[in-house]
Amino acid sequence: MATGTIPSMTGTVKTTVFELAPPRNGFGENAFVDSHGEALKPAERALYSRDRPARERFRWGFNPEKDPRVGSLLRWVAAMSGGLATMGLERFLETRQRGALIANADFRVPSVAGTTLQPAFDWITLPELQSTLDSTLQSSVTLYDPAFQVIIFVFLLSPSGNSMAVWRRKLNVPDAVRDANLHEILAVKAELKRSYPVYVDE
Repeated sequence: MATGTIPSMTGTVKTTVFELAPPRNGFGENAFVDSHGEALKPAERALYSRDRPARERFRWGFNPEKDPRVGSLLRWVAAMSGGLATMGLERFLETRQRGALIANADFRVPSVAGTTLQPAFDWITLPELQSTLDSTLQSSVTLYDPAFQVIIFVFLLSPSGNSMAVWRRKLNVPDAVRDANLHEILAVKAELKRSYPVYVDE
């Protein structure tokens, strides 16, 4: 466990981060928390700054078990993959554009029941990812089939806020969810471009 100050939507709370434990019976897809951008505000400099190249702002391939916030969150994501994939598919259909779920490993909010802390997940669209000038973020979202997979990024900011370590996971959309929304999925996919540019700064 790690003790520290953790941002929340309702302000900064002093707490202890224990291993995140998924609910015994899982969450319904409507029980996951969206921070409405609050979890991403501390990361704006790392995501979009033009003062430093993308290769210095984004760090891929770090061992997630080096930080308990990251390791526990990735295990939580794996345990809750079906519900998160359903959430991601819903965001794709709502925005009608490619994107990914994204979570700040250092951001926790009260759970739906209000008794524990849980992660928050936001939808970040491809145009927003293109603005980062990071090729891995962009290509991750341009190459998957949104009818079958949802991409999720977990990040942890550096103490300065100038850079972030990032981890990527691919979640499979449950067959029953895809089948129930197949008509709308096909309609939205028909509107997508066949290919998308990947913007880089070098």
